[in-house]
Amino acid sequence: MNISNWSRVDTRWYLAVCCEKCRVPILFAIDRSDGAADRQPPPADKLVLTCTLDKCRHKADYTAAAILRFQKQPAKRAKTGETNKAAKGDNNAEIRAW
Repeated sequence: MNISNWSRVDTRWYLAVCCEKCRVPILFAIDRSDGAADRQPPPADKLVLTCTLDKCRHKADYTAAAILRFQKQPAKRAKTGETNKAAKGDNNAEIRAW
C-alpha cells in the first residue's frame, strides 16, 4: 500500500471568536459549511471559552460575540540547511481568516 501522497495537512474550516483581552482567535468548532459565507452557524445557548494563549488564559462569555471563520494553513517548509519547527513535524500552522 502506497500512501506517500497522503497529506496530513488540516485544511478544514473552524468557527472562532477573538479573545476579549488579547484578540487572539479562539477556535471552538469545525465549520461544517467549509467556509461558505451564506450559511450562519446556529446560535449557542451559552458560549463560555478560555483563551488558548498561555500568557492570557482569559475566560469570558462569548455568546453574543461575532463568530469568525478560520482555516488552518500549512506552515512553510524550511529550505535545506535551515531550521523550522514546522518542517520537523511540529503541528504549528498559520491561520487564515475568511
